[in-house]
Order: sequence, then structure tokens, then C-alpha cells
Amino acid sequence: MDAYLRILGFTKSSADLNLYIKVVKGEIVIILLYVDDLLLMGVEGRIEECKNKLAMKFDMKDLMLMHYYFLLEV
Repeated sequence: MDAYLRILGFTKSSADLNLYIKVVKGEIVIILLYVDDLLLMGVEGRIEECKNKLAMKFDMKDLMLMHYYFLLEV
């Protein structure tokens, strides 16, 4: 996953090794990996673009908008 995210233009954060950031035309996309879960944040169009590229390489299921994260309501 790490190598593929770098191919897609993401930069690994030095603060958290599971955090990847990409900025395109001033629009940011953030990916946070946790075990086998993937959290995408950013501009909706960039998120869709990223999901489509990742789905070409990996078997994925889109759970849509997040409501809870570690038992905390988002």
C-alpha cells in the first residue's frame, strides 16, 4: 500500500507513519490507515478520484461517510 500511495503522489507524514497527504491545485487529500481500514478526508471530488484509483488496485468496500471512530461520534 505504501509504495502505491507514493506512486499516486501521496507523501508519508513524519508525525504518523500511517498518515499520507497529497495536495493538488490547493486541494488537500488525507489518507489515514488503521489495520485494514482506510479513512479519506478532503475535497469530495479529490476523494472520489482517489477512491477510484485505489479500487483499481485493491479490493475495497466503501462504507460512505464516517459516523463513529473509536467509539467517538464524528
